[in-house]
Amino acid sequence: MAIHPSQPWLAAACTATEEDTGAILVFDTQSGRLRAVTPTEGFVGWSDPRLLRWHPDGRRLATNVDTNGIALLDRGAWVGRAFPDDTRDSGVGYVWVGERLFADTGAFFEITPGDDQFEFDELAAPRFQAIEWNASAGVVVGTVGTGVAAYDPVAEREVYRETLDAYGHSGTLSWSPDGRWFVRRKFATPPAADELLFICGDTGKVHGVRQPSSPRIDELAWGPRGALAVSSYVHNLATGGRSGRKVDIFRAGELALSIDLASRSIQGSHSIAEASGIAWSPRGDGLALLLDQQEIRIIDAHSGVSLSTFAAPAPPIPDGLPDYYGKRHRPGFGFPGDLVWVDDQRLVRIAPHFVTVWSMDGEKIAEFVVEG
Repeated sequence: MAIHPSQPWLAAACTATEEDTGAILVFDTQSGRLRAVTPTEGFVGWSDPRLLRWHPDGRRLATNVDTNGIALLDRGAWVGRAFPDDTRDSGVGYVWVGERLFADTGAFFEITPGDDQFEFDELAAPRFQAIEWNASAGVVVGTVGTGVAAYDPVAEREVYRETLDAYGHSGTLSWSPDGRWFVRRKFATPPAADELLFICGDTGKVHGVRQPSSPRIDELAWGPRGALAVSSYVHNLATGGRSGRKVDIFRAGELALSIDLASRSIQGSHSIAEASGIAWSPRGDGLALLLDQQEIRIIDAHSGVSLSTFAAPAPPIPDGLPDYYGKRHRPGFGFPGDLVWVDDQRLVRIAPHFVTVWSMDGEKIAEFVVEG
C-alpha cells in the first residue's frame, strides 16, 4: 500500500493466491472511485513494508512482483520489470533516487519500456537489510548487521557506518519513511520497561534511549518529520490482562505528549504492513486511533484533545475466501482492517478483503469488498 505524493489516491498491490494472479489498484479517496487497475500474472507484493513506492513525480509507481522482481508502471500502464536478485525468495527492498532505483542488493538502475532485466552491475554499497531514502542528506540509509549505515549511490561512496554494539544486539528495527530517524525497539524482561533507541538518520549518531509511559510497547506508527506514536500498556503477569493503555508522541526523539486511553484499547489487526491501529494526518497535526468496538477517534496531535469519535465497522469476511484468511480472524485481536489517513479529509480502513473510505465526520464515502 502507498499514498500518492500529492493527490488523495491510495495504491494497493494485491494477489489472488489461489489463481497466482495479481493487480495494482489505485483508489481515488476523494471521489470514492477506483481510478486504475493494472492486472499482472504471478504474485504482486509481499508482506514487508514499502515494497510499493510512488515516484515523487506522481506518475510512476514501482512495486515488487513475482518472488523477487520490481516492476514499473507509468499512469497505470505497464513499463517493464527488473530482478536484482533472482536467487531470493522474498521481496527486494528498494528506493527511488532521482530517475533510478537503488536496491538493497547494491544495484542502481532504470526500468525502461519492455525491460526484463536480470543482469546488473552492483555498486560497492553496504549490504543493507532495510533501506530508506534520506532526501535531506541525499543518501540511502539502512541497517547493516546490528548497526546503521548511509550510502550515496550517485557519488558511489559510503557516508557513514555506525555500530550499535554498546546498546545490545536485539530488538525490532524501524526507519521513519523520510529516512531521517531510526528506532530500535528493545523488549525488556518485566518489571523493567521496554526501550526505544533513537538514532539520527542524517549522521548515524545515537540521539538517546527513551522509555514509553507504560512499560510494555504494543505498536509504533511513524508520522511526518520524524514524529512517532507509540502505544503501550501495563501487563498483569498474574491475570494476563492489560491496563494503563497510553499513546506517546515523540518528536525528534523526545517525548512531546502522552495520551491516556482510559478503558479503551487500540484495535489493530496488522494485516497490511503500512497500516495499523494508529494513523497520522498528512501534516502531522492529527492522530486517528482505531479503538475497540470498531470506532475511530480523531485526536489533536499537539494538545492530545479528542476531536471526534465515530463508528467505522468493517464488512464481514465473505464466504469463499481462502481458509487461512478466515481462520485467522480472532475477535479478541480486532476485526481485520487497519487505518490510513490519506489526505486532510479522508481516512481509510484497509484489509486484504476490503477498502472503506470515510470522511472526517464519519460518513462512509465508498466501500470495496473482495467477492467470495
